[in-house]
Amino acid sequence: MKITKNILTAFALAATFAFTSCNNDEELPGTGEGRLGFAFVLNNGGTSSANGRVANSNLTIENGFIQIKELEFEVEGRNEIGTFEKEFEIKFNEIRKVTFDEFDESTDFFINIEAGEYKEIELELDLIDYKNEPSIYIEGSYAFEDGSSAPVVFEYYGDDIDFEVEIEGDDDEYFIIDAQNNPLALFEISAVNWFRGVSNGDFENAEVVDGVILINKDNNTSIYNRVKNNIDEFADIEIKLKD
Repeated sequence: MKITKNILTAFALAATFAFTSCNNDEELPGTGEGRLGFAFVLNNGGTSSANGRVANSNLTIENGFIQIKELEFEVEGRNEIGTFEKEFEIKFNEIRKVTFDEFDESTDFFINIEAGEYKEIELELDLIDYKNEPSIYIEGSYAFEDGSSAPVVFEYYGDDIDFEVEIEGDDDEYFIIDAQNNPLALFEISAVNWFRGVSNGDFENAEVVDGVILINKDNNTSIYNRVKNNIDEFADIEIKLKD
């Protein structure tokens, strides 16, 4: 059975926003006149900037990515015909490798969706390994007590972890998605919660592989299992859209 948890802890948004790389509707997956955008950024200790120091640690998180094979939707809304509830999937022609850089036009993306007023959108991001790269990846650096440092790489291979998100309007009001109103969901990945419970002592005693503290199912497995368990423990989140 799939673990349908998420590692997202915060949300911001921008209304009526469009990437210049998405001017051609035919380039967008999905159907309909509306657009819904997605962007991802690291959040370290309450800040939305990358290259952040994890709280109470010598670990600095610098970048990362996830790889998405499809999006699964459950939506509730209304249009000129009446109210509706629908389920649908959007599969990408190519696997989406989304890096954690805010408003990176090369990886952030919009989808087409039916125009209307939405009460709630439940969304599942299905992840996958692709081109010998993991479904979840993060990199940074660790500063040892002796003054030296080493790169840190975390890799999760597998498709057992999916992100589940609920998007709702401000004060539970309907929000509009159409050709003019293109909400952008900015997901903030919390590095603090990824590495919660991993101490400086764990990193000081970690195995260094070719100059890198490599954390995966075969290397530094104690740290790997702790990080993976943190991902598994996160509950679903609710996202509020505001104008």
